[in-house]
Amino acid sequence: VPTLSDHYLKRKPFIVAAIVGATLGLVGVTYAAGYGLLLVSAFVLGFFLLSAGPLGFQYGAEITYPAPEGTSNGLLLLMGQISGIAFILGMDTFKSPETGSMTLPLAILIVLMVLAVLLGACLKESTALTAEN
Repeated sequence: VPTLSDHYLKRKPFIVAAIVGATLGLVGVTYAAGYGLLLVSAFVLGFFLLSAGPLGFQYGAEITYPAPEGTSNGLLLLMGQISGIAFILGMDTFKSPETGSMTLPLAILIVLMVLAVLLGACLKESTALTAEN
């Protein structure tokens, strides 16, 4: 996906597409009725979520120019670490006390992913790509 983004000189549509794909994978992981569907859903989630990472880092570096790329990427990684801890604590808080089911926390995460899609649609396209060519 990042290679396609570089080829078409666009970031925003590929970021949104990656989040949509990851959201669909997360829905499958959350509500999978069988092991096969769980594996396919986990693959889809991982494929799109991992492809969003490089896109996000590159987009962050482009829109924060002339700030050093290491600074923007470092701040993104820091926020990722902090939010990762918060999500772990939140998922543990919202899991079912009787069964230990994580369906509710994963459903909340689906809602947050849908919000991320909406926010991603509001991103402005990076001007650094067109300025380079």
